[in-house]
Amino acid sequence: MSAGTVAVRVRDALTARTAFAFTRAVRDHLTAGARALLLNLEAVKAADTVGLSALLQSTQLAALLGVPASIVASAALHRALFEACLLEELPLRTEAGPEVPVPLAETDWLEAATPFLASTGRLMLRQPTWDELPLFARWANEPLLDQMVGSEFLYRCRHLGPYHPEFVASVLSDATALTLVVQPRGTSVPPVGFVRLYNIRLLERLAFLETAVADLHALRKGWGIEASRLLIACGMDLLGLRRVEAKVYAYNLLSINSLRRNGFRQEGILRRAKTYEGQHWDILVFAILREEMEEQRRREQFPYLGFWGERP
Repeated sequence: MSAGTVAVRVRDALTARTAFAFTRAVRDHLTAGARALLLNLEAVKAADTVGLSALLQSTQLAALLGVPASIVASAALHRALFEACLLEELPLRTEAGPEVPVPLAETDWLEAATPFLASTGRLMLRQPTWDELPLFARWANEPLLDQMVGSEFLYRCRHLGPYHPEFVASVLSDATALTLVVQPRGTSVPPVGFVRLYNIRLLERLAFLETAVADLHALRKGWGIEASRLLIACGMDLLGLRRVEAKVYAYNLLSINSLRRNGFRQEGILRRAKTYEGQHWDILVFAILREEMEEQRRREQFPYLGFWGERP
């Protein structure tokens, strides 16, 4: 490794729980005048969309500052980058190689839990814990939720079980989705539901929104509307989203009104694409663009929620 090169080494996971520590290390080294950056990720065993976004934004920041960056990726990280269609967008090298001696400076990164990704005065959005995964099984068997949301995500939980490896990965380490529980603030009650961005395309900066609040009492309190607004702000800052789409059944008037209150506009109709109780129903397609998201967050006065301390 040449003089002035700094290595940041990540072990175990590059996920929402650790992405902030990772970007902080990158920022500190770049601020200190590193002339080259080696991101040694050959020990990473799991990566999610927030971790991949942190990696992408870190290399973009290095390029903006004129600092060459290179990445040594593990097989698990390589797979996640493949799923997220990022393999050709990052400066990957096959291995650190014997030509790389002890780094000039190295950051060993231990996974530190992130208690929540974002919060308002009423609620917090955070990743579920291992012990909370059975909540998804309960929600998956709620008839009203299945009728109104028709979630493929919950369908998989219903038939695989909350601790099946495939479902666990889809919650905790998905390269193209971010799933957060909605936790009322200042109470000991369990989460009232979840919000989710899925089919995330970091390069195109697009995602789909799914909101699931489990009971009518919580729905009347507006948890879903508020949590969706906050998640979209997270998506703007953490993932760089410029467009978020949502699909809703034509008979689900509550969700239609919620989307409109959150600034979504109807863009199309999938005619008779849903069968329910022997009838064929339309699916309505809604979307919100970045300038509309900006207007929404100004009204809500959400702070910057990204990796870099202030909005770029």
